Amino acid sequence: MRLRRSLPKAALLAGYDGLICDLDGVVHRGGVAVPAAVGTLNSALRARRRLTFATNNASHPPEAVADHLRSLGLERSGWSVVTSAQAAAHHLRDALGTGARVVAVGGPGVTAALTAAGLVPVRVDAADASAAGALVQGLGPDVSWTELAAASVLVREGMPWVVTNTDLLLPGARGPLPGNGTLVEVVRTASGVEPSAMGKPGRAMFELARGAMGTSRRRTLVCGDRLDTDIAGAVAAGLDSVLVLSGVSSLRDLALAAPAQRPRFAAPDVGGLLAVPHPLLPGRSGRAVVSRGGLPEPVPSADPQRRLASVVALAWWVLDAGGELCRDPDAWEELERRVSPPRAASAAG
Repeated sequence: MRLRRSLPKAALLAGYDGLICDLDGVVHRGGVAVPAAVGTLNSALRARRRLTFATNNASHPPEAVADHLRSLGLERSGWSVVTSAQAAAHHLRDALGTGARVVAVGGPGVTAALTAAGLVPVRVDAADASAAGALVQGLGPDVSWTELAAASVLVREGMPWVVTNTDLLLPGARGPLPGNGTLVEVVRTASGVEPSAMGKPGRAMFELARGAMGTSRRRTLVCGDRLDTDIAGAVAAGLDSVLVLSGVSSLRDLALAAPAQRPRFAAPDVGGLLAVPHPLLPGRSGRAVVSRGGLPEPVPSADPQRRLASVVALAWWVLDAGGELCRDPDAWEELERRVSPPRAASAAG
């Protein structure tokens, strides 16, 4: 079979040179590929679009993340991985200097990022931990109560505290799972100190990812599944974004989103990158109305992204005008199934 080497001219991604793509909830859920995701991204790579995966999950080093993506069927090369642990390590290197000792709480991704940045990771239970220049905390499946307690003491006694991210949840194959933010809350509660967060929605992650690709702001697109991290960060960084409904944020979340968390586009999943784009502009279509129950009704169309855009644009128009919409999650969930039904599984190539 001959592989396509160019994107459809009308495709959303055809208008951009580079893509910053989230992982959890976008490319995979619980380690299992989201249908259509890998095939879509391979098409983008074959069409010479630059691609960087930017993830707030700091538990694994970039090399391990890359190996997992290749195991799902992604092209062997032509893309890179940036993690929130790397963003934290770069920040600490700039603040403390190369060779500084930093207490590391988290998984292998945290210590690997510190080492790669020229810093010296120190265990939180080490005898000389209190002499380190800062403490960095990221997600790790083996982080213990003892480590969190020791971190709380160091932070309460004045050690600068940097966290990779504050996501409370991670999407899993059987539903949401605790994220790094839940462990950060333990230390915050015990220490009474507020951390400095380096991952999304901070600009540092997006600048790091865009720098890896060498693309301009105007020609860079962000794709993510979370309004509060991926989309809010893209807005803050001055980048266009597309929200996919395959992960954490739902149609209800998107329709009720505040302006600082509104993407330019939305799609049922990553396959929408190859479809005709429908910008999300607050407004009212002559065929889109709000039901008596307060739900925006989609325009009749065979294109799920057009139906999705019509619902969201009308919802934002109503909210911006001071109106009220339905708040019932069950009603919105049913509407989401009507507007953007789940995509059938497709080949990874």
